[in-house]
Amino acid sequence: MLSKLSIQNYALIDHIEWDVVQGWTVLTGETGSGKSILLGALGLVLGDRAEGIEMRGDKCIVEAVFQPSPAAIMALGSLHEGGPCILRRSIAKNGRSRAYVNDEPVKLQFLKSLAPLLVDLHGQQDGQRLHSHEGLLYAIDAFSTEAQALAQTWKQSHGHWAQAIREQRSIEAEGSLPNADSDYLQYQIKELEELDFDDPGLENLDSRLDALSHAKEIQASLNATHGLLQGDSGALDRLHDAERSMEGIAGLHKASSALLERLRSCRIEIDDLARECESQAEGVELDPAALAKAEADRDRLQRLFDKHRVSSLTELKSTMDEMEQKLSQAHRRDQRLAECSALVQQHREALDSIGDDLHAARASSADAMCSALQVHLQHLKMPAARLHFEWSSPAEPESTGPARPLLMFTANSGMSPQPLSKVASGGERSRVMLALKAALSSHLEVPTLILDEIDAGVSGDVAARMADLISSVSERAQVITISHLPQVAGRADHHFKVLKKEQGDKTVTQLRSLDADGRVEELAAMLSGSEVGDAARAQARSLMG
Repeated sequence: MLSKLSIQNYALIDHIEWDVVQGWTVLTGETGSGKSILLGALGLVLGDRAEGIEMRGDKCIVEAVFQPSPAAIMALGSLHEGGPCILRRSIAKNGRSRAYVNDEPVKLQFLKSLAPLLVDLHGQQDGQRLHSHEGLLYAIDAFSTEAQALAQTWKQSHGHWAQAIREQRSIEAEGSLPNADSDYLQYQIKELEELDFDDPGLENLDSRLDALSHAKEIQASLNATHGLLQGDSGALDRLHDAERSMEGIAGLHKASSALLERLRSCRIEIDDLARECESQAEGVELDPAALAKAEADRDRLQRLFDKHRVSSLTELKSTMDEMEQKLSQAHRRDQRLAECSALVQQHREALDSIGDDLHAARASSADAMCSALQVHLQHLKMPAARLHFEWSSPAEPESTGPARPLLMFTANSGMSPQPLSKVASGGERSRVMLALKAALSSHLEVPTLILDEIDAGVSGDVAARMADLISSVSERAQVITISHLPQVAGRADHHFKVLKKEQGDKTVTQLRSLDADGRVEELAAMLSGSEVGDAARAQARSLMG
């Protein structure tokens, strides 16, 4: 249950600390005093969007303290510290929002998922839930654990089916490859496969062509160099002569010894150079056929480079790989599409099977719900009220279930039930909604029920009967109501007045706890207006029982 609500710098509120207790608490006050502002602040800490909120100061902070239910404790997991659950939301003037649970930062989505386990908050527009199939299905499932379990199974199965549908449409969007394109791809791949991409001769082909076309010149130059170095009276013979000349004085002249070593080193290096020239000259390829093949390879490669708009063998190989992959995908597309279509059918059959069981469970639960509502509506002076559900199947299965419910209603004998949204008056809708809240309170483990003007559109004895029903609900859960009816407010266990006051140059909303005398004055004012007399006070005391 909610035990404390702290609000700073929100709308007309500077700072309010509200301690809430078990039982039934009522909030009253003039229209525009700020009663709904309190619920708006509570909505923020329960995960509502913060866009467009009015705030004072640089930061709005809302903190709520709950005694969590078992379901909420399970959802909190490691965030539960064994005591109360403290939710906090801070919103800066620039719109930046932060959320915390027990001082640990959390995402806003976590607050939204936690909120239904802490509070059932009925706002003034929440009567629309009676007209939406999502809201009605939530209520119907609450009356049956079987329906709840099947609804969860359906949602998971629907997710598998929807994913298979998306994959099928994705494959279909790829489009099939026309036969002419397929044949052309195969021709291009075959043409490229004739190249030996691992042939080292295809690498540096231009350099190889230069070597082949000038082979005789290269060989002659290498042989000439070898002759000049190693032939008669060549460089090596002269170096030998110089070496022998230096050997005669090396032992006598220390510097000459060093020169001899350098000379010997040069002779060895030039000897190695001469041998290398001879070896390379012998290895020069004098092969007209090889030259012709290299020229043909160059022409073919250049043609393929131009055709596929690439400039290297590596890029040409990548192009061939891409074409092979495209052709493979095209060949596999029909197979993939057939496999995916079979999977869609498989998931759809499983979904339909679950859907039959889910609809049967929901139909039975809906009947039980209508029976419970009719009992409560009889107490609320609608003895002839009759309700039932009509079901329709959407064109495609929805994540909420195989069929949509429509609540049919009549308050009068001899009249056929019609859609509630078309035939129910405002007061009748209020009573149906309260009856629904009362019925659900026996099935849902939500510790706090907040009702914002759920008694709108009723008066007199009907209001008193609504108070009876709210009082009975408060025996099972904490109830907080906003009301303009003294017949309802007088039955509450605790009474707070919301009022506006001028403080300097600004208007602020305040919250005041009323004692017994304060309650009498407030109820009397609600009964008679601004002029409160003894008769109104006496009537107020009678309403308080």
